[in-house]
Amino acid sequence: MDKTLENFMKEFFPFSEFKKIGLFTKEMKNDYVAQAERVCNFFGYKTVYEYGAKEIRCHLTYAKGKRPLIVNSDGELKEEPFVTVIESIY
Repeated sequence: MDKTLENFMKEFFPFSEFKKIGLFTKEMKNDYVAQAERVCNFFGYKTVYEYGAKEIRCHLTYAKGKRPLIVNSDGELKEEPFVTVIESIY
């Protein structure tokens, strides 16, 4: 058993939630190779480890036009910037 794959799948692809949305089946429980193959097929990855590898920059619209407060890298409480950056997991 590949412990690295098991840990990666458990951290980033919660089985019960993915089962609820129909991506995983009950037969896939604890079969991390099958889960990884399904994720790759669904998202078009060559390997499951591509997940989270690239930084994503996007604009998120919030209800009532009010952006949430965050603590920035300088420790200051500010509104979420106009462009949200989701950093790579690596």
